[in-house]
Amino acid sequence: MKYLIITLLSLFVLSGFSQNSVDLANVYFRTSPFNHQENKGGQKHMNILGFDAKFPLVINQNNVLVFGAEHQQLKIHSLDNEERSTSYFSNGLQMGIEHRWNKRSKTILMGFSRLNSDFNSVDISHFQQGGLLLNTTARSEKFEWKYGAYYNTEFYGPLIVPLFGFNWTVNEVFMVKMVLPVSIDLSYKSDSNLVAGVRFEGVNASYRTNQNQSKTPGYLDRSDNNLWAYTEFEIGKNVWFHVKAGHSILRNYTLYTNDQQVRGKVGPINIGDSRENDIHGFKDGLSLEARLIYRLPLE
Repeated sequence: MKYLIITLLSLFVLSGFSQNSVDLANVYFRTSPFNHQENKGGQKHMNILGFDAKFPLVINQNNVLVFGAEHQQLKIHSLDNEERSTSYFSNGLQMGIEHRWNKRSKTILMGFSRLNSDFNSVDISHFQQGGLLLNTTARSEKFEWKYGAYYNTEFYGPLIVPLFGFNWTVNEVFMVKMVLPVSIDLSYKSDSNLVAGVRFEGVNASYRTNQNQSKTPGYLDRSDNNLWAYTEFEIGKNVWFHVKAGHSILRNYTLYTNDQQVRGKVGPINIGDSRENDIHGFKDGLSLEARLIYRLPLE
């Protein structure tokens, strides 16, 4: 069981409060209401409903297989000259393996396939393929380095994200988890079943769509960064309720046609981006989220 927990913590660096637990399943709902639209009047409301689950299979002390599944629906409701809603879906499967080199070091390699689409005329071009390589090296029982890379075939071009960070258990109540440029988490644990903290999360995704003004096939480029304050508490054996409130930072939802591409993207930096489009999303705004978590303890 110890190797199972370590594997999943390598994969999902912000799961749980400490290195003694891991999140195996999540069901969540996020909303961002009353956002002003760019370059035009009216408002947009955004809702996200999703779940994900992880299924580990222990081979031996040094190797663990991990399977995963995820589903997410993003719904954008516009209130301008006419009222309309658009939905985008992401469905994914994951498979990977972790190899433990010694007591201090381990490596996880994951591959995944996603169908990101508004489900209008779905074909093979609506699929994305990607992977994750993440290494962990422990300096002590309270501090470990994390480093690696994430890759995905986004619809605007190839995306690669170098990853670097650490997990630091400062003392019995404070913990810092950081994997730049994706996430930063500062946690405070007042007792065995109550956690509070602040968190930054950066998300970039793309979806095939026919929703641009010219009605030609295109894609939605979604960049959504949020700074959160959160709390969570145990409501049943291994079941936690997580709630958070925050505000987006440099949020950008933009529609492009398929011929509008970038040469590549490294982290948040676009390379060779000459795209021009006046079909923008909405400005930064308030975000709220509620989440049910099945959290498996190590001990």
